[in-house]
Order: sequence, then structure tokens, then C-alpha cells
Amino acid sequence: MRPIVGAAVTCLSITALVQSAYAQDTEGSGEVTLEEIVVTAQKREERLQDVPISISVLTGDKLDSSSDRGVVDALNRVPSVFAPVTNQGGRSGGNASIAIRGVSASTVGTGTTGYYLDGTPFGRAQSSFVPDSNPYDLDRVEVLRGPQGTLYGASALNGVVRVLTRNPDFQDFEFKARGSLSTTDHGSESYSGDAAFNVPLIQDKLAVRVVLGQQELGGWIDKPFKEDANDTEKSSARVKLAAKLTDSFSLGVSGWFSRTDIGAPPFSADGGRTSVSTVDESGNTDFDSYSLDLGYDTSVVAIKSTTSYLDYTQNNNFDFSPIPLPGNFLGNVQVVRSGSTVFTEELVLNSVGEGPWRWTLGSMYRDAQDDSDQGDGRPLGRDVYHNESKSFAVFGELTRAFADGRYEVTGGLRYFRDKVRNWEDSRSGNPPDGIPSGGLLSPEDTFKKTTPRFVVTWHPSDDATLYASYSKGFRSGLIQGFPIIQSYPTLQAADPDTLTNYELGAKASTLGGRLNFDGAVYYIDWSDVQQSVTLFTASGPTPAFVNGDSASGLGVDLAVTYAPIESLTLGLNVGWNDLTFDSDVLESSGSVLYPKGSRRSNSPETTAGASVDYAIPLGGSGYRGRLSVSANYVAEQITGYSQTSAALVTADSVTLVRTGFTVEAPKHWTATLYVDNATNEEGIQPDTFAAQYDVVIRPRTYGVQLEYRY
Repeated sequence: MRPIVGAAVTCLSITALVQSAYAQDTEGSGEVTLEEIVVTAQKREERLQDVPISISVLTGDKLDSSSDRGVVDALNRVPSVFAPVTNQGGRSGGNASIAIRGVSASTVGTGTTGYYLDGTPFGRAQSSFVPDSNPYDLDRVEVLRGPQGTLYGASALNGVVRVLTRNPDFQDFEFKARGSLSTTDHGSESYSGDAAFNVPLIQDKLAVRVVLGQQELGGWIDKPFKEDANDTEKSSARVKLAAKLTDSFSLGVSGWFSRTDIGAPPFSADGGRTSVSTVDESGNTDFDSYSLDLGYDTSVVAIKSTTSYLDYTQNNNFDFSPIPLPGNFLGNVQVVRSGSTVFTEELVLNSVGEGPWRWTLGSMYRDAQDDSDQGDGRPLGRDVYHNESKSFAVFGELTRAFADGRYEVTGGLRYFRDKVRNWEDSRSGNPPDGIPSGGLLSPEDTFKKTTPRFVVTWHPSDDATLYASYSKGFRSGLIQGFPIIQSYPTLQAADPDTLTNYELGAKASTLGGRLNFDGAVYYIDWSDVQQSVTLFTASGPTPAFVNGDSASGLGVDLAVTYAPIESLTLGLNVGWNDLTFDSDVLESSGSVLYPKGSRRSNSPETTAGASVDYAIPLGGSGYRGRLSVSANYVAEQITGYSQTSAALVTADSVTLVRTGFTVEAPKHWTATLYVDNATNEEGIQPDTFAAQYDVVIRPRTYGVQLEYRY
């Protein structure tokens, strides 16, 4: 009863604030000073204030001046977002699995949050991990909360993250750079440098933008044979070429290349200082992303085609010593080589003009393949297998405006079809059923889904929006692995899971633009939740994919920014959800994995953040000083079910504090002194198998950063 009352109070408060903004506007105060942000969350350019979706935007200028070394760092400061470096993705230097509003993939199947690098969807065939991209010289990062199945498809079960880079400028040459030096408690020094160039090649017709980055991140975990063993080297390059061929026809070509090498994963069993592993656990994660954008605008319709190709590889050496393996000749090391190639084509048509009708039509084709080759050094072979997904979708949305745009009604629909298959070339352990010559091919399966969206929007003023929405998101189904197929031939593939969201939200600017807020109250009904259970096969304990019952719950998002005076800005955000299982989740033996009322793995109930930014003049020469302090809280969460202890494993809550002082010159230069993780939180994410694999966050770090803009 208490959560329902709290949600109702929040809803009434939001409505009251919208009415206040409306009253202020009708009085003609004319004092609105809110900086206008334009987003493309609905496949067209719109003011953030007008979009009936719960959205947070991280601007490129803020990311450039921050000490964030990856987009994942920044995402963890967004309301209702939790992006932990997992004990699987973390082996290669910072891959993460993103959860929004408590909806987590929990390492089962594809992600519950769509992740885009510009127009390239970073969605593998059967994996939820995404890379920790370089955040320098981005235009913005858009975080869409709630299902986005109509416009973004199967990967957007409960949200989308869009990492959008800056476009080339046809007019002006630009150069900017930044460099930093930092040191970590009980660890090594870190160095980083980034630079961006914009060059107009043909005035108003052709331009190129190049971004380069290099990071040498010192480690802080000691191994028996090496101090600060978990060091990381990251390098990245982006090239973006834009051409305006005619007044109506535009072309864009881009490439994003990233290389990450680590000395060891961030694992420790003693609070984050040492690792007992005595073997080489180095690894790397690389990706190359290519995109071709074609745009043609007429007075009636705007047409855009986006063709993209992603090549992703990951290589790991993993210490397997907690499991005694007879005949192991390679020092208990499991060597994993995996990769993905993803080709996508999306065609979108948007209406043009100021009439009462707006519409979007589109289609999408995607061809993705995952490849994995792993072994533990035993002489009986390796596991070599492949997953393939070929999907197609058509979608559309239609909006009708009334009363000069004060009221809008939107309806959308997406049809999706996914054909999947697996095949296996070899299997370690030489099970009795064996692998036929030429490999083993699984039965093909096809998954289909149609998802709707319906929104009613009210704009009481130019600076206020109130909306009520109903939307659905989904994930494609999962085919069983080969040991399961052979040992349990009647066990079917896991069906798609579906998430239905009912939401009431508001966003407004009031008090002359000094108070801005974005809030939403929602109810989630997640059905046929995909989960993994352990079954015994000829190859040993093996995960099988099944559909559980359902999970549901209320939730609230709220973000407020207040500037009581020109030099002071205060920020506060809270995300809370009560998403829990509606019935017991059982293991194959019938034992309870997750009791009714418990939460899914990597699903914190509460996230919260607060920030203070205060600027002061430094003398009369035009220099300014800026003091910033922020704190972000993530509640405790379950990290999984431990087979060894037969119990749920829980991570403690974490509060990360950042402070910084910046000196801004009148032109070109800024310098910042900063402290990350100022309270030295350990931030341990316990592993479900052994404490040796507990993931820890970087300890307190002191640094200085210099920026230059020409």
C-alpha cells in the first residue's frame, strides 16, 4: 500500500508543477532561460521538452570537461540506470550490462537495453554486453527509459542508450584537446589524451571530423607475480565525413575503431587490493564500427537510410583454478575467443511540415553472428560454436495534434520476425554422443512479435509537457545449447519475453527557467521472463534457457535542477522501483532459486544522485573558478544464485562521491583538479561462484586535467 500512496503523491506533485508552469507562462513573465536541447529519440528532431518519453541527456561539453574515461561512468549518474562492469564483461577492460528501471538481462540472452553508436545498433546475437566507449567529442548521449519496442525493436525491452557523435561542420575549422594525469590509492599512475579536428574541405559542401584518444589506466590489484596487475590500455579513433551533394541530398560516412588491452580483470577476494590468481589473465576487446547515412529531404517527406557494419572481438585468459580439472596442462587457464559481426540496414520516412498530422514509417534488416572458441587446456578438444540471427521488422507511428498543438494523440506499431540457428564444430570432453564430422547443426527456430505504443500528450505551455503512455518492449527467443538439445530433446527454445509499461510523466521549466524537472510514475508488467537454469548433461552442468512466470512493480523517476542564483546550480535525481518476481523461480530440481517477491540479479531498487556546481570570478581579468561536487547512490542488489552455497549472493549499496575545482581562462584553456571516489568506496560485486572473481571498483583517484579549444 505504501508504494502506491507514494506514487500517487508524486503524480499529484508533478501535475501541480505543470499547472504552475502553465500559470507562469500565461502571465507573460518572459523570463524563461532554459537552454534548449534538441533530441532525435523519436527518429526526428524535437525539443527535449516536447518529447513524451522519460529521457535524460548527457551533453558533449559536460562529458568533455568531466573525468569520465568511458560512457559507462557517465551512465551510472543517470536516474534509474545501473551499468555495472560485470565479472564476465569486466575480464576485457570495462564491458558492461545496462539495466534501466531495475530491468536487467542478468547475463541471460540479449540485452534489455538497446545500445547505439550513432546509427549502429550494438546488439550481438546472444549477448547483453556493450563496450565502454570513449566519451570525448560526443554531441550527446540520450537515455530513453521505458520500452521502445516500436521504433527500436527487440533490443529495447525497457530502454535505449544512444551515443551520438558530433557531425562535421561545413563552415569552421576546429581543434580541441585534453590531457590528464592521475594517481590511484595503492595503485599506479594513469595518463590520457584526446584530440578532435574539424576541417571544412569544400565550403558548405564537404567536411571531415577526426577524433583520437589514448588512455593508460594504472592498476591497483596486486598478483603474486606482479604489482598493479589490472592495468588497462585503451585507444580509439573516429572519422566522420559529411557531404551535402545537393540542397536535398546528403551523405555521411563514419568509422569508429576501439582497442582495449588489460593486464588482468578487476577481480579480488579481499576488498579490492590483491588477487590470488597466479596465472596470466590478460585480455582484449576490440571493435570496428562502420556506417553509411543517406538523406533525401523534400517538402513532404524526409527519407533516411542507415547502413552499418560492426566487427567485435574479445579474447580472454581466465583463471579456472577453483575447479580441479584432471589432465589440465595449461595451469588452469580457460582461453576464450569470441566475436560478432553485425550488418544492419534501416530505412525511415518522416513527414515534413507544420500540419496537425505527423508520421514515421520504417523498416529494418539485421544479420548477426556470434562465434565462440574456448577451452581449458585439457587434451580432449575445445568448445567451438556459433549463433546466428537474421531479423526483419516494419514499424510506424502516427501523431494527430489538436487545439493548435496543445494536445496530441500518438499510436505506433512494430512487426518483428527473427530466424535463429546455432551450430557446433567441436566440444571439449568428448561426450558419449560425440560431434559428427562437419559439426552439429541445431534446428532452426523463428520468433515473431508485434508491439504497440499509445500516448496522449498535453502541452499546457511551451515549457511544460504532461503525458500518459502505454507501450510494450520485447526480446527475441533463445535456442538451447547443444548439450541441452542432445540430453533433453523435448526441451523447447525459450520464447520471447515481453514487458508492458503504463506511465504518467511530466517535464517543465518554471520560475523563469531556474527550476526544471522531469518526472514519471510507471507500472511494469514483465511476462515470460527469460532465465537460466542448470541441467546435468554428458558434458557436465550446463545452463538451459527457460521462460519464468512474470515480474511486476511500480516505479518513480524524478530529476530536478534548480539555479537559485546565476552562479549556483543544484541537481537532484531519484529512481525507485518495486520490480519483483510474482512467484517462486525454481531450479530444474524443484528447489527455489528466487523466492516470490525477490528481485532479479543486477536490479537495484533505488538509485539517487545529488550535485552542486558553483562558479565565482577570480579577480577582474575574466578568469572564473568552478567548484563541483556530486554523489551517486546505488542500493544493494542481488548478483545471482550461488550453486556452491545454494543461496542468493548480494552486493552492498555504494555511494560514489566526486569533487573538482576548475579554473576557466577567458579564452582557450581550462584546468581542473579532481578527486574521484573521494570516500574510497570498495564497491564489491560478489561473484556467484567464488570470491576470487569478485569485481571491485577503482579506489580513490586524484587527478589534474587540462583542456584546450581553438
